[in-house]
Amino acid sequence: MRRLVCLAAVFTALSATPGCAAPDPVIVRQADPAARAIQPVAPPRDGLPSDAVEVRVLRAHNAERATVGAPALIWDEGLEREARVWAQHLIDTGTFAHDPAQHGHGENLWTGWGERRWTPEEMVGEWIAEKTQYRHAVFPAVSRTGDWTVVGHYSQLVWSRTTHVGCAVVRRGDRSVLACRYSPPGNIDGFRAY
Repeated sequence: MRRLVCLAAVFTALSATPGCAAPDPVIVRQADPAARAIQPVAPPRDGLPSDAVEVRVLRAHNAERATVGAPALIWDEGLEREARVWAQHLIDTGTFAHDPAQHGHGENLWTGWGERRWTPEEMVGEWIAEKTQYRHAVFPAVSRTGDWTVVGHYSQLVWSRTTHVGCAVVRRGDRSVLACRYSPPGNIDGFRAY
């Protein structure tokens, strides 16, 4: 079976994800230190996931967060809408890159190609699998490799100061995209994930 999975994470600044090639060139902007401030956003609204897939994505997040003592995430419909728009854009354009718009949220992305349907648990599980390289330390020194981007999805997923999440899965043909948005964002310099 042909399988290719790419993962990407963005937090307070855009960054390239090693080993993940996008179909089109990806422009990576270096963050201006002054631009690292988080943009104010409207307070999240509590809601329920829109369908069974998103319910399973939320459960997978919260099950892993429980293992490290992080509080359960609350579903946010606004974040879900943003995630769905971006996931649909990635499917429509055949690209894989972070949303360049400044939303003030964290973002985890997953994409997979193949003849079978990926389960929500498998998608989120790819992010959770990064914990084998994770070390509990002050960000950005959170990776056993010295490169925080190899554990950035996992650290965002378990970031205890993140309270709300909204995710969407979009499929077309043999490609699936999962996009999750987090508020407030994780992976903040000088803090621990939990």
